Amino acid sequence: MSDTPMQVLTRPFAIEPVTGMMLPDGIFDNAIYQLQIACHFTNQSGAALTNVELYLESVGDPGIVPVANTFTFASVPAGASILVQWNADFQFATPGKRLVSFIAKADGFTSRRSIQQIFVSQTRFNNATNTYTCTVEEGTLTVSKISAIIQAPTWQAGSTADGSKCLCPPKGGPWIPTGVTLDWAANPAYAGVHGDLPFSDPWWKILALIVALIAAIVAVIAAVTGHGTASAGASGTFDETQPNVHCCTPSSGGDAGDGIAGAASAVAVAALCVALSDAADPFWRGQENTVPAAGELTTGEKVVAKWSLPVAPNAGQPYTADVKWTYTRFTTGNTYTHSVSETQTNIHVSDGVEIDTPATVHAFSPLWVKSKFHKTGADLFKGNELYAFALFRAPQGLFFVVPLTDDGLGFDPAANDGIFAGSLDLERAYKLLLRNHQDVYGVWRVFVFAQDVNLTKPGTPPEIAAQHIGGFFVASAISITFDPSLPCPLKAQASITVV
Repeated sequence: MSDTPMQVLTRPFAIEPVTGMMLPDGIFDNAIYQLQIACHFTNQSGAALTNVELYLESVGDPGIVPVANTFTFASVPAGASILVQWNADFQFATPGKRLVSFIAKADGFTSRRSIQQIFVSQTRFNNATNTYTCTVEEGTLTVSKISAIIQAPTWQAGSTADGSKCLCPPKGGPWIPTGVTLDWAANPAYAGVHGDLPFSDPWWKILALIVALIAAIVAVIAAVTGHGTASAGASGTFDETQPNVHCCTPSSGGDAGDGIAGAASAVAVAALCVALSDAADPFWRGQENTVPAAGELTTGEKVVAKWSLPVAPNAGQPYTADVKWTYTRFTTGNTYTHSVSETQTNIHVSDGVEIDTPATVHAFSPLWVKSKFHKTGADLFKGNELYAFALFRAPQGLFFVVPLTDDGLGFDPAANDGIFAGSLDLERAYKLLLRNHQDVYGVWRVFVFAQDVNLTKPGTPPEIAAQHIGGFFVASAISITFDPSLPCPLKAQASITVV
């Protein structure tokens, strides 16, 4: 028999389970202990596969402890990409590239192994110096002086357009970065123009984005799951700038809804990455314009950046950032600088979302949602091009996270047709609702999110691979605003009445 024609073709990525979102570029950071290892298995044959079993065989780091789980599918359509996720403990993970082995088995075939790399970083906060450090094998990035506009919550009465009460989460946010200082210490010092890229793949700015996101969400995660879940070594703050914007989100009805604040922060902190450019970040461009003399070794590098945002940085929109940055290279013989003033534009964009849900569902039938995410132009995002999820908000406020997939399974009509679908099992949800003294009957509201996926093939040259970044929200139910007269940034795209 031949091997099962089903493989993991692209790099696995990290999902933070409280908020349900992908971490920047899918990188795993051990400041957040509990993460999910997510990947797409693709049926490469021209026919459906039957009785498919998918499981994670091993991880090349004993400090990463996944929870064993075998996913089974009666049938997987031809060409379908199946999203699967394993819970794992990353508390003692070692920074660097680590190999992960996945197994696929289907009727009529022998098992097939897929080996892919995951990227692991380590972020910590130093209270004495008020700085973050993000460590990878190639060096350490120290992040300081993160200035940000805070969307400051105020406990106020009011209503959203859909009639839900407007109350605010207790932890604040989201924070919109407007400046940062980055110090890179390569390991070891290097000769020539360019040092090694982190993981030989993303730009240095991705590490800065990881730091900014962790700073924004660790308090949210701790509030939901307990303070032992997120590393205390990474629980810092931003330096708030003026003017602050006072806004709030619809009531969560309990701690589970605090995850919304994390998703909002992920949308907002992406402004940092946009300001520092996708084509080549300030470190790479600064290096090209500060060629060291022969025999000199680069011992340190610094980027100081400040930017303003003419409009709020909303997911999927081509918003701009007016940025000024200065790069400094420190060598064994000299100091070199290069400064730039420019306008950058968000390139992770979309032309909107279409949502389809049933108007009414009888208890205890599943709640379902189907979504189409439009690229700029007529095309749709399809298959494994997105990681998408929906939040179902119960009538009394509890939230449930549901993945949306384009794999031809469940409520999805066909694989790779651009329709991402998912469903919530009301019978299972009801047990959690009862524990929170809530009911299943009434109006459920649906919020849809989507992040792009890094589909760069292994072996791509580092300076090319670095230009392909994943994890940016291209669709979001959260609307960031600079207008304090618009109080509620979370907007339901659909509603379902359970009778």
